[in-house]
Amino acid sequence: MRLHGNDVALVGVFAALIIVMGFFKLTPLIGATSYQFSLGSVAIHVAVILLGPVMGGLATLIGSSAGQVATGQGFAFPMFIPATIGALVTGLLVHKRIREGAALLAATIAAWYLLPVGREAWMYPYLHFVALGDIVATSSRLPAWMEGSPHQKWSAIALCCTAGLLCDHLVGSIIAYPIFGLTASMYEAVLFIYPVERIMLGIASATIVIPVMRTVSRLPLSIIGR
Repeated sequence: MRLHGNDVALVGVFAALIIVMGFFKLTPLIGATSYQFSLGSVAIHVAVILLGPVMGGLATLIGSSAGQVATGQGFAFPMFIPATIGALVTGLLVHKRIREGAALLAATIAAWYLLPVGREAWMYPYLHFVALGDIVATSSRLPAWMEGSPHQKWSAIALCCTAGLLCDHLVGSIIAYPIFGLTASMYEAVLFIYPVERIMLGIASATIVIPVMRTVSRLPLSIIGR
């Protein structure tokens, strides 16, 4: 995909939005005391849903990496990598490239089991399997739900956002393993805690994104789905 001047400007605007929203902290990230969830996580979904997986993914990469510096979190843990991969999953799913989005989530789950700790803490990605199963089971209906009633649209976008957040989570867990020397017991300790984080963020993202989409669609701009 070749980016033109307007595309570069949009990527820059949404990257800046992600950086700014990163200053509004929500909760500490489990297992990484110096890192926190922020409204930047929601801004990432706004970007990738409005701009599409490529431009939205690029905005996420730039915004989340610059945001780590701007918010003083540093690069001891490269959060921009899982954030970008998770954003790609959400963007692919929302923009009806469901097979590719599901394949990326499935590949991430498979990568977990390539690690010794993954085979030991084999139950850890149980919710990721549930999300993947939901996507596969509803793949023929998701596109229609995106254009359907408000309830259908909200449900579809919430599922796509949650799937992206779960992919983000698992990629982060994979990267954290060698960096922090985590053990299987550490992963198992949050087995029933991390789902609450991700599901709540997925719900928040869908709740915020839909009115933003409605507002943008009324503007004399061609943004959504680029």
